[in-house]
Amino acid sequence: MPVFKYAALCFAASLVHGKAESSSGTGIRGTEERELQGRPVCEDPGLKWNAMTEAVLKSTANSEVLLPAMVLYRDEGYTVGSITDMLAEAADASATDAPVENGKSGDTDFPFANVKVLATMGERNACNGPYKGNKLNGVPDGVGAYLYDDATIRLVYQSESYGPLRYDTAPYPVNDGAAKFGGSYVHYIDYDRSLMADFMTNKDPASSMVTHVGTLIETVYNLKGELVGPRNGTSPTPVGAHYGNTDADGLWTVAKTPTLDYDWFYQSFCSAHLEPPFQWGPGTGMRDHIFLTNEEWINYLPGSNYVGLGAHALDLKKKTMWAVGVFGQGGFEKLVELNPQHNDFVIIAPSGYNGDFTAYDRDGGNVTDEEVQAVPLEERNKEYTRSDGKDYVWPQNIVPHRIYIGVKGKMEDGSDAPKDDFLARNGLRYGKTYSFAIDMSKNGPTKGMWRDEFHRDPKMAYNGAQVDGKFVADKWEWDGEVKNFAHDIAWDFQDSVPGMDDHIKYWTGMGPDEPGCKCEHNTPDPSPGTTAVVWGCTCGYFGKYYIHGVENALKKAAKSGKLPKFLDSTYYVFQGDLDVTKQIELGGKGQYPDGLDAKMNYNNIDEPMTGNVTLQDNDGMELIQASDGQYIIIQEDSGNIYGERMFIAKLEHEDDGKELKYYLLALGRGKMNTRTLANVGIPKDVVCKPDANEFSGIYDLSGYLHKDGHDFTCSAKDDGSCKRMADAMIKMNDKQFSINLQAHESYCGILEAFVADRGGQIYMFQTDLP
Repeated sequence: MPVFKYAALCFAASLVHGKAESSSGTGIRGTEERELQGRPVCEDPGLKWNAMTEAVLKSTANSEVLLPAMVLYRDEGYTVGSITDMLAEAADASATDAPVENGKSGDTDFPFANVKVLATMGERNACNGPYKGNKLNGVPDGVGAYLYDDATIRLVYQSESYGPLRYDTAPYPVNDGAAKFGGSYVHYIDYDRSLMADFMTNKDPASSMVTHVGTLIETVYNLKGELVGPRNGTSPTPVGAHYGNTDADGLWTVAKTPTLDYDWFYQSFCSAHLEPPFQWGPGTGMRDHIFLTNEEWINYLPGSNYVGLGAHALDLKKKTMWAVGVFGQGGFEKLVELNPQHNDFVIIAPSGYNGDFTAYDRDGGNVTDEEVQAVPLEERNKEYTRSDGKDYVWPQNIVPHRIYIGVKGKMEDGSDAPKDDFLARNGLRYGKTYSFAIDMSKNGPTKGMWRDEFHRDPKMAYNGAQVDGKFVADKWEWDGEVKNFAHDIAWDFQDSVPGMDDHIKYWTGMGPDEPGCKCEHNTPDPSPGTTAVVWGCTCGYFGKYYIHGVENALKKAAKSGKLPKFLDSTYYVFQGDLDVTKQIELGGKGQYPDGLDAKMNYNNIDEPMTGNVTLQDNDGMELIQASDGQYIIIQEDSGNIYGERMFIAKLEHEDDGKELKYYLLALGRGKMNTRTLANVGIPKDVVCKPDANEFSGIYDLSGYLHKDGHDFTCSAKDDGSCKRMADAMIKMNDKQFSINLQAHESYCGILEAFVADRGGQIYMFQTDLP
């Protein structure tokens, strides 16, 4: 949208509210207006305007989109949480005669879950305060929650937006207006805690318990630790650059420049994990409420150099976003904190892409990926020598599973940090990354098979299969200096494993020379006294890595001042890249058009009757600890033309010949879904053309809603270990958790009018497993 259209939009919105009602942007800044106890939920008097205002609206740029959007808000309300109809389905409408009506649900008779809507993208904020009038923008990806106070659960979600590369979002100011950002956001929605505890037992809409709505990025620091400032046009920005958009000199290198009025953009905040302070016990874990997020992939200019994409740590209390360098700049999908079993250290597991930096694909294919990658690749081979004498190849998806051990209270050079240094106090300035390596000889645990091949072998990748290895300290280490991507850790997995014999290799998808399956999502094991993480890959396989001897190793490190050279580890397979059709329980639902069903995945539009028998493109994934065991929720992102699947399975990895059983929780909508083809939108009139829905993001709310008698178990003053304890006290079918759904076909109507990217919803789920 051109700048003048955006200006017209803001002007028109201000007429309607009698004050500056911004679009999806943060708009007005100031102190939140709220009562902490006994406050009423947000009340909406409705939108009203006279004939003169309507005449002005008709005369503005983009009036053909803006005015119908205003009429829809006036007639339907669409305040945050007011929509109760769902995009998600239990089965295709053609199979169950469910309604096919714009703005209405389809089949919501979910076989193994009860579901209600918490929020819908495009809904407007009716709560008093500095963010009144803002719109929720999408697509929602990455979700968490914490206790804002004893009466309030603050739900945090991020929008996965692509700035000028795809569908844009309205700009928002940072650093007291010194710069503006577009692209991805982080939002919050406050809910009355007592009302939320009863939400799944009544028929009230979520708007009945919403108390405040806003956004969470107000202050931004870059990789150098500088406050981000304005971009210096097409020249380098030597101070205050956002390095995800530039080279090390601050020169803009993204394939497209903003058409809206902003300097920088956050590209594709993908998944995220909200980490409460000391969630592993008193003093154990990170110290602050942190929303760990990351930028995922990007399109750069051909022939350019660039830094790459990194992680970001959002200080939820101070609404301050910090760029993080300790994991490298290869782009990430998700970062999760693991139990370090020692108060002086943190352990984080990063997961993701390792260099998904490609050509812009919407200009007719005039530029190739090779042209975009040429300069960093040439620079890498000029300045470094691969240990086997070969040339380095582009590193995307040539990456083992990794962890990071950080030392609290240290600067990048290992010196003591000021006590109030946010990154240092949370162990995010100084530490080492460790990568998983195994014996790749014929006598090794996989008989010499790389990770993808191993998981496709039914004699090897059965539930309970074991692979012993080590997380070995990498030679690369973050030193605080911003460098171009050629100097990043992303390339090191093509080299030999430091300090190990030649038969010990990084266990990547297909070895050091070819990209393997993308391993996107991971999730921590919260079992007391355990350091473990579940990883899933897009080929459909997943399993758990136990990291041994962590407590003793870090005790020694605390005394010696030296981090361990390696940690022994054992990987257990939960699911191979194998036929799961006999393991899936549909509960009488899951029907697709044409007599097909969700026991198979259909992601080939040219062969719509041909299905895949494996899990496909595991994307969202979260381990849920319940009193009756551990469960995992799996969300596919495969391009399923009939609708993406979401399953839940109870976890175990006993070598007993039994495979996991997957219960269908819900379906998204695909390109060939009946309601999608009928342009059924929620909200109304937002569907542009048939495309996919996908579930993405899971968070267990149960610990914050659990009560001992009449009182809640955890208070806002308790550290995160209280929630972990309370989570484990609740049976799976008594739990309540939030889940996101992304609607990629929805970018017209009110979403287009208010520059709110694409659609989606946030749900509250409660399972009903046999």
